[in-house]
Amino acid sequence: MDNKIKVGLIGFGRMGRFYLQEMQKSGRWDIAYICDVSPKSREIARRLSPESRIIENEQEIFEDKTVQVVGLFALANSRKEQIEKAFRHGKHVISEKPIADTVVREWGAVKAAESTTLFSTVNLYLRNAWYHKLIKDFIQQGEIGELAIIRICHLTPGLAPGEGHEYEGPSFHDCGMHYVDIARWYTSCNFKTWNAQAVRMWNYKDPWWLQCHGTFENGVVFDITQGHVYGQLSETQTHNSYIDIIGTEGIARMTHDFKTAVVELHGITQTIREERPFGGKNIDILCNLFADSIESGIRHPDLPILRDSAISSEYAWEFLEDAKNKDLPIIGETKTLEKILYRRKTMKDGYGLLQQI
Repeated sequence: MDNKIKVGLIGFGRMGRFYLQEMQKSGRWDIAYICDVSPKSREIARRLSPESRIIENEQEIFEDKTVQVVGLFALANSRKEQIEKAFRHGKHVISEKPIADTVVREWGAVKAAESTTLFSTVNLYLRNAWYHKLIKDFIQQGEIGELAIIRICHLTPGLAPGEGHEYEGPSFHDCGMHYVDIARWYTSCNFKTWNAQAVRMWNYKDPWWLQCHGTFENGVVFDITQGHVYGQLSETQTHNSYIDIIGTEGIARMTHDFKTAVVELHGITQTIREERPFGGKNIDILCNLFADSIESGIRHPDLPILRDSAISSEYAWEFLEDAKNKDLPIIGETKTLEKILYRRKTMKDGYGLLQQI
């Protein structure tokens, strides 16, 4: 235990359990505390991590001077204060996204992170995906000529409206900000223009499908389509997820089935097809990069920063607002959504199911 990094986890829902699992596998972490306000979640924590101290009051973690890192995996409305508190108590931070529940509060968290020498990162997991790294390297070799067009699509049955993530925002913010972020990552600049169209499926108050297209400041054109509306009540569920990058001379693309990712690269001197395990949310990579940073005292350059999260979150909200200022059709009925929610509660295998406790 002496050479392990001592960490306290706050929030032990779906994501908190993912982090626990990966930290336990790596052997680099001493999970000293697990904190959750839910008695059922604390009961599960005792079973999954009997060596950890299971608590309800997060203050114990912040006041323990031996804890080096705090993991923030509760809902977004708690994160800004937790980030600030962690830095005041001299602790590094791993946070889920978004880093707060409003844009103003997100920038407050960024200010705190950029006013300290302590390390912090946020789970923008696509930046650590092997397929995006492979594609970006191919582009940087000049194999597709000049980068011209980025097309991203992510449609799944996924998280349904009303399933508990209200602070994280509608589907295009909670999930879609990952695709906003990865598009920025490829272009290394910010959006310049955009035009969004959305649909209020099943008469829900917020749009649950959105498509946005526009330009970046460097002239690259983009379109992003995201929604958790893809056949929730179909007999056999499926999805449609890809990135398609078009250059002046070649192309690069990826598709996946959540188990295997396939990258196809058609360049001016190389044609490559690579197939590997998808990799999920890459929490193992994030945690290992963070552990490397703490042990070396040098922040790893592949770690996403809180500013990245705030920028992508703000643009995702901007795209949603743009869509709301246009015709916003309502298609479907509330009774259909009720059927979807009932099915998801009783499903054993599906897309983005919430863990039952």
